[in-house]
Amino acid sequence: MSTRQELLHELEISLRTLIRKLRKELQSVLGETISIGDFFVLKQLREKGPQTVSELAQELEVSASHITNVTDRLVNKGWVERQRSRRDKRVVELRITNEGETTIRELEEKKRAYFQHRFESLTTEEIETMTRLFQKLI
Repeated sequence: MSTRQELLHELEISLRTLIRKLRKELQSVLGETISIGDFFVLKQLREKGPQTVSELAQELEVSASHITNVTDRLVNKGWVERQRSRRDKRVVELRITNEGETTIRELEEKKRAYFQHRFESLTTEEIETMTRLFQKLI
């Protein structure tokens, strides 16, 4: 029988492999149109509304320079715009555009279909168990 330490090592390897595989597959589903990082910034702006670069960076736990690079790409695609805050004209907020809204809805549908297909071999109970375990770890 495996020791707890061996089991934890197996768990670590399995989790790392699963995360890499899911990211690769999800990127394939999203296509070359958008990276996973860009997708999550766009999604965050859709769900939480206008935010500053620093707010987005804090929420997504990445650097402000990373968010600036991502938003530059999203602005160039017409999916995000920079606007002065209504509360404080010194502050620049990022807002999702109508085109960005349409894009994220389409991508969310692709992502939903991917996850539905990816986990179709699991029973509802297994998915509930995994969810509870992940939430416990979080």
